[in-house]
Amino acid sequence: MAPLGSEHAGERAAAALQADQLLRDRGLTWPDIISRPTDSIEDRIDEALRAGAGVLNAWEEGFLRGIRGRQHLTEKQLAKLDAIVAKVRGGAL
Repeated sequence: MAPLGSEHAGERAAAALQADQLLRDRGLTWPDIISRPTDSIEDRIDEALRAGAGVLNAWEEGFLRGIRGRQHLTEKQLAKLDAIVAKVRGGAL
């Protein structure tokens, strides 16, 4: 595949077409790949703590307070955060 940073317009176009085909073959779109979450992890934690009064158990509330301000979360922590946010939004766990 020709690099997108090539000085040659034809190589750039060919690389872009190949990338587009690769996405379509996998059932993806460009927005699927380049879109960013609309809310940060901190926003989600704050939302869950605000909306979770009477919904969250003590462990969940402690978990949220414990991960607040951390630079990086593990995949397991992110999954638990997603589950808690879904719970306070009224979604399925």
